[in-house]
Amino acid sequence: MYLCPVEKILTNNLIFSMKTRLLLLSFFVACVCASWAQGPNNTGTYYQNADGKKGSELKTAMNAVINPHTQRTYNQLWTDFQTTDAKPNGKVWDMYSNKREFTFVTDQAGSYGKEGDVYNREHSFPKSWFNDEDPMYTDLFHLYPTDGWVNGQRSNDPFGEVGSSYTSSANGFSKWGNARSGLGYSGKVFEPNAEYKGDFARTYFYMVTCYETYKNSTDGPSKYITSWSSPMLDNQVYPGLAEWALNMLMRWAKADPVSEKEINRNAAVYGIQGNRNPFIDYPGLEDYIWGTLKDKAFSYDNYEGGASGEVVPTIAMPTFSPDAGTYYNSIMVEIDCATEGADIYFTTDGADASEQSRAYMGPFEITQTSTIKAVAIKDGQHSAQAVATYTITDEPVIPGDVTPVDCDVVINNALFGSSANGTIAKSDDADLTGSQNGITFVYALGSGNQRYANATEIRLYNGNTLTISVAEGKLTALDFTIGSKTSPLSADTGSFSEFKWTGNASQVIITSSSNTALRNVKVSVNMPSAIDNVKTTTLSGRRVIYNLSGQRVANPTHGIYIVDGKKVLIP
Repeated sequence: MYLCPVEKILTNNLIFSMKTRLLLLSFFVACVCASWAQGPNNTGTYYQNADGKKGSELKTAMNAVINPHTQRTYNQLWTDFQTTDAKPNGKVWDMYSNKREFTFVTDQAGSYGKEGDVYNREHSFPKSWFNDEDPMYTDLFHLYPTDGWVNGQRSNDPFGEVGSSYTSSANGFSKWGNARSGLGYSGKVFEPNAEYKGDFARTYFYMVTCYETYKNSTDGPSKYITSWSSPMLDNQVYPGLAEWALNMLMRWAKADPVSEKEINRNAAVYGIQGNRNPFIDYPGLEDYIWGTLKDKAFSYDNYEGGASGEVVPTIAMPTFSPDAGTYYNSIMVEIDCATEGADIYFTTDGADASEQSRAYMGPFEITQTSTIKAVAIKDGQHSAQAVATYTITDEPVIPGDVTPVDCDVVINNALFGSSANGTIAKSDDADLTGSQNGITFVYALGSGNQRYANATEIRLYNGNTLTISVAEGKLTALDFTIGSKTSPLSADTGSFSEFKWTGNASQVIITSSSNTALRNVKVSVNMPSAIDNVKTTTLSGRRVIYNLSGQRVANPTHGIYIVDGKKVLIP
């Protein structure tokens, strides 16, 4: 068909207009799709390159996404914790102990002799497992501020579930001892509180994924998780975790789902390091990599199982104040819960607590030995049950788990529960802690370059410290038996004559000028007399009166009594 010039111009313009509209429509659709294609928790397209992957390929794809990040220095972690691990009240969020709330900076590091002294930097995935290498050494996703003493008790033991015989932190919060029968591992383990088992499970999923392959520097050779050594690993790229550990961690992750605390911490670490933990952003992602969904393709923007679903909150377990223990005459007990708005219910007869139990309204008095159980409830969600036994006695009580007594103590690896049999490298810098007859010993690296322990002795090198302390009474003499290394000793208080220290202190920090082999110490303790142990007020604030034998008197007649710490004569 013939078209005149004018018709040709009109036809060409119409075609051009239609093409332009189609291009604009395509661009608009692309923009809309891009705006819809968003991952959870404001992650945008961060995980896009893992889309469509499944099983081991998904793990490898996630490694490529999350491994690149900004490496922190070890010293920067102290400041980072103030952003990543602060409770709503500004205190340190300690996942190993609930004995006390630490204050940032003020309670940071330093020496310790018991639970509640200080907090330090805990590699929840022990650094000895990856040979103290970077960048794992300062990765905030597995570093947490925790009670220094409890951290020391864990050492580099794997996480696990203890059997019937174990030791625990205050209020039974964390436990350590031999693994329970049937776990699949028979060594010593550290069991965190149920409130945080899911947190640590997702931490371990992150570690074996983020460092499936890694580099110590931008131009260094590629390394693999297969070079690491731990009873929780299988020395393979996939699955990466030993069968017993994987099964346990999968259980923990389901029993303790992603919490608001984890979501907030994930965002805070992302702001510092520039990477994320996908097992927090995608609850249940572990099932797509190791579990029942490993044959199902992962969708970063249409995730089934948590991308757009509501996260079930974790309710914090109630805590008691003061700690469970033995008290004279009576005790006022307070119960608290870190979850804002949670209601607390409790019993005092040892029965399990429930919503039908007595509602906690404020401090209450215990006048006879009682086992208290408490549970916190919010929006139908229940916390783990907290348990504390208060023993009430009519005899004055000396504080402390064990009353310190004069004794001879062999100073060797067994005192500290260590398997060391020679030099302990600088990289293994966890404090060694032991206790005997109420005397606590802490052997610390300090500024030294190494330590030494075997079945016969420990060696105190220049820069090392040996802290000896008692919770009650005063140390008055420490008479050491020395091995072949005989450099002079010094202390922060009191004085040394040869290798015998004398003074009057509840704690002594001992150092060596060069190298001293310590094999035994004879400890002398001065305990307060019965009259010194008398409490002059109850915790409820009422005045109480005692006779000179330390016995409480309700209606004193004439004689000499103790009132408010002073002798009073009643004529």
